[in-house]
Amino acid sequence: MAYESSEESWSAEGQGNGEFNEHHRTLVAEFGDGVVLKTDDDEFEFAIRILEQTDFKYFSPRDQMPARPGVYIPRFRAYFEGHVTSSYGYELSLQRSVEGAFDILDANINFQPSEEFQIKVGRFIVPYSYDWYDHLEQFFIAPERGLYPLNFGLSREAGVMFWGRLNEGEMQYALGGFSGQLSGLADTNTTRDLVGYLNFRPLRNTGSMMWENLNLGGSAAYGDQAFAGEPLPLRTSLQSSENDDAAQAASSVFLEYEEDVEVLGKREQAALHLAWYYEQLSFESEFQVGRFGYKKEDVSTKVPVVGYNIALSYFITGEEVTGRKIVIPDHPFNPGSGQTGPGAIEPYVRYSYLQLGEQIFEDQLADGDDWTRQISMVDLGWNWYPNRYVKFYFDWQISMYGSPVVLNEEKDERSKTNQLFWLRAQVFF
Repeated sequence: MAYESSEESWSAEGQGNGEFNEHHRTLVAEFGDGVVLKTDDDEFEFAIRILEQTDFKYFSPRDQMPARPGVYIPRFRAYFEGHVTSSYGYELSLQRSVEGAFDILDANINFQPSEEFQIKVGRFIVPYSYDWYDHLEQFFIAPERGLYPLNFGLSREAGVMFWGRLNEGEMQYALGGFSGQLSGLADTNTTRDLVGYLNFRPLRNTGSMMWENLNLGGSAAYGDQAFAGEPLPLRTSLQSSENDDAAQAASSVFLEYEEDVEVLGKREQAALHLAWYYEQLSFESEFQVGRFGYKKEDVSTKVPVVGYNIALSYFITGEEVTGRKIVIPDHPFNPGSGQTGPGAIEPYVRYSYLQLGEQIFEDQLADGDDWTRQISMVDLGWNWYPNRYVKFYFDWQISMYGSPVVLNEEKDERSKTNQLFWLRAQVFF
């Protein structure tokens, strides 16, 4: 469907060189992955996309505090994005997360003179960790990220980034400086994090179909928390920038800091990743290390952190993948339109591990009688895609703690294991 732009032409007066007075543009409306309005010469584009996720969580044991079985909305997002002329892209997205607050998620402008060299300015995903930078949450294998990126990832920050893709995507790079805030959306830190990312597809252009989507690379980040910040509890199944009642109820906690502990000082992180996509198979893995500065009263401490995660999935219904992106089922399930196929079915398994240094208890940053500094976690389940817009996650998450964790303080209940039965319903278009 096409619409003609207004018959009233642009006035050349006060319009620079008057380029918009040359001719009218035809506005074309499309619906595919969102609603897209664009000019027929593709110089201007405006797209609207929607993401909504609803979680049904059942924790076992059931009487945990503060984690409670229930229905949660981890994300509702509205994306507004496109480009104004072929050289400038833009993105604005709004999110309502589990905390119930509506705020800006991303807001940036991207100068793109070429595929090889681009400059992005504003607020966007920081290029640290494959788990964060390669693909968005709606394309995950398991419902949420592994333990290390879930609790220590840099998430989204304001900054400037130089990035690009070389040799038809054989190499991707990013280097940027960012605000470095720890929690919330406001920039409360005066220093900047320096972050770099590299991803190689060494066999992409060799003609090897089996290995063309092999990804190897790493990322690193260096920052300084100049003003003390409040550390968030470490969780198993929720990415949150706040610590309100809703966030506490939506996930089990395996470590909570003492009330007088602050995050302060330098932090360094590094990660190596390997990912491979071939036919129906997806394999992702990442190893991460970091050191984080904390302060309690007049004592400053650096705590080392090590983590890794490995995920494997396979489409038993035959859909082929080249990366984590929109899945189009070969035989959709859409009875209203006469489509009664099984949709796309993707069983998966993921193992995730995290360990904090002994300093976390030795320096009394947290209570070793209540919490653990070591956790292993297994997610076992499957994803069902009835069509390209709808996705269901069916997940059984088992957390195994290195030492007993308090599950219910009132009952003095502790355990070395914890389970979550998790259904997520997602719409994205």
